[in-house]
Amino acid sequence: MGNKQIQTSLAEPVPGWKIQLAYFYAKHKILIKRSAVFLLFFADIIIVFLLGSVFINYQTGAMKEQDVLNQLKLNLVNPEAISKNKPKSLVAGEVTSITNNNKHDYLATIKNNNSDWAVMELRYTFEVAGKSLEPRETFLLPNSEKQLMYFNSEIEGEATLKILGSRWQKIKDFSLLSHQDGIKVKKSVFQPMSSSSTAGQVAIMIVNETPYSFWEVGLSVVIYNHSLKPIGLDYIMINKLMSGEERKIEIGWQESLNESVRQVKVYPEVNLLSQDSIMEIEAGPGSPPGRE
Repeated sequence: MGNKQIQTSLAEPVPGWKIQLAYFYAKHKILIKRSAVFLLFFADIIIVFLLGSVFINYQTGAMKEQDVLNQLKLNLVNPEAISKNKPKSLVAGEVTSITNNNKHDYLATIKNNNSDWAVMELRYTFEVAGKSLEPRETFLLPNSEKQLMYFNSEIEGEATLKILGSRWQKIKDFSLLSHQDGIKVKKSVFQPMSSSSTAGQVAIMIVNETPYSFWEVGLSVVIYNHSLKPIGLDYIMINKLMSGEERKIEIGWQESLNESVRQVKVYPEVNLLSQDSIMEIEAGPGSPPGRE
């Protein structure tokens, strides 16, 4: 058999797209170079802009942080705003001393002139001759005054009232406090008696004009002489005063009174800051609510 010759070619055909690409490059070489230079220049501008923005933001943040640190050194508290949002101080009167049978009673008036602040808890004491008597606690309604009393002290001397502490509360609901003057004293007189055991009798007539019934009502009793100076003190608690009730109370006065009596004042008090002061009632149609 004869040998067959295999024909080979060293030059393979070039694809058409390569020829077109080479032709395009050769024709637009200058434009392509210029475009590349422009893109590089534009990219440089963007990079510089981004770096500048980062630097400016950093500087701005650093300046704001420094301003905050500087303001921390300043007193930014507005005293006027604080004074408008805190209660006025209580106003205390002078202490009156009443001596009887080597025992000493002390009386002081304290006022709360705030219309929307109440003293939920007031701790106080009387200091007599530099010594503190047993501390007492009470409450104080808005726009009210109270007679603070201490009975049968064996210490005599110059006396002052000392406030040990107070807990205030801003009042928003006046549904109960609108009746704080609803217990009226219709009568309060002193009737002298010719008896060795009692100096006389205090007759009191009170009426509950509020729509509520109360478990307890405190009555501070002060007897005044013709100069309207206190010469006798007492404090009693009456129970279960019903709404609309009128009650007569008689107090036998054991201590002797060395002066003639001109006036007897009675100061009722009910803790309207606590719902527990109100008796539960079964309200009928149209009746005011109690503590259901």
